[in-house]
Amino acid sequence: MSPRLQRLRAEIASDLGTFASRIDDLAKLPPLAQADRASLAEAAVALHHAYGAIESALARIARAVDDGLPEGPEWHQALVQVMALAIDSVRPAVVCDKTRELLQRLLGFRHFFRHAYAVELDGVRLEELRRHATSLLPLLRDDLGRFDRFLADAGAAQP
Repeated sequence: MSPRLQRLRAEIASDLGTFASRIDDLAKLPPLAQADRASLAEAAVALHHAYGAIESALARIARAVDDGLPEGPEWHQALVQVMALAIDSVRPAVVCDKTRELLQRLLGFRHFFRHAYAVELDGVRLEELRRHATSLLPLLRDDLGRFDRFLADAGAAQP
């Protein structure tokens, strides 16, 4: 297998590990609907970083396998969309539709978190996002595990 494919597989695994660590951080927090500001801020940062880790993995795949990231101002949304598509003679879908849907919800929060400087964090909304992120972990393990097997098979087929 080429060193490039081996590195891609290792980087995707590392990004998934980072996502799992942020989910562990979220699990340690109290119920967010009644949480203090510090706990809400900690949850928001963990959600932001969790999404960022998975976006990094998807971007790596787009660069290495799809020959580049989507372009334009909405490239973050397009990246999630394209990763749910199988591309003939290139790759299978990287994520399933349920994973795509939950990633889009976290992406929406990421955008809010980066741009809503003067808005108070909503504990009820953060609790809902924590549930979404937590339910994403096994889906991502399945999806990225399946994609890793695709990469391993593709690498084994190379001369």
